[in-house]
Amino acid sequence: MKFLRYTILLLCLCIGFPTLAQITFFADTTVGCNSLEVTFTYVNASVVDTVTSVDWDFGNGQTGTGKEQQTVTYDTPGSYTVSITINNNTTITRSDYIKVYPSPDATFFWSDSLELGSYTVVFVNIPQELDSIPYTYQWFLEDGGTGDTRVLIHSFPLEGQYRVALIVSNPAGCADSSLRLVEVADVLDCPNVFSPNNDGINDNFIINSNGVTIYNFQVFSRSGIRVFQAEAPMIMWDGRNQSGQELLPGTYYYIIKPVQGTSRFEKTGFVELYR
Repeated sequence: MKFLRYTILLLCLCIGFPTLAQITFFADTTVGCNSLEVTFTYVNASVVDTVTSVDWDFGNGQTGTGKEQQTVTYDTPGSYTVSITINNNTTITRSDYIKVYPSPDATFFWSDSLELGSYTVVFVNIPQELDSIPYTYQWFLEDGGTGDTRVLIHSFPLEGQYRVALIVSNPAGCADSSLRLVEVADVLDCPNVFSPNNDGINDNFIINSNGVTIYNFQVFSRSGIRVFQAEAPMIMWDGRNQSGQELLPGTYYYIIKPVQGTSRFEKTGFVELYR
């Protein structure tokens, strides 16, 4: 009986009955981003083709029939298992065969850095759909600056308009780009009141400048006595005199003039010190 059973098996192979080793399928691409178009090809290496039906399941809710090439679009990120059923009784499956990632989004926004000056701009790419994917960032700024992080802090040399470009890509080979025109302004703004009482609220007189120009800052009492002076690109006064002693509450007069840099601004005014 064993000999007879082996004889039947050999006869089946000789007349071309398909086996799992003789039939397969493949895709022209298996990794990409949403709206990924994939073409599947059915392959039968049997000497004699005895396959009468091929039913496809592409794992995304779409199906197909036939031995012809099948073209399918995957619109949603995820992993997809693809299978074919031969002659309604034999199924060949490839688990997680197609991997679809979200398309990158290179949209970005920016804001001036009050701490570092108006010439310093913070650029931020919006969060990607799946942050677990190692995205690659490439920043290109018109003044020659570059960067490779999602958040970029950049200081421009002068006020003006600058083109800024960002390219975001992922391991699936997908990329998106964005080009924006950024206005960089020269500013010199001061508050008219502050309260250095160590409560963490408005404790310092902070001059909002471009962060590049060096300014001379002088403070005078109502009687005209200079009580404080500093030179720096970013100036912050804590309400103390040059010796570090706390000044009395009251009205003080200040003068701000550029010493080194390209700023056209000068400023004078009064500030009220409360405690």
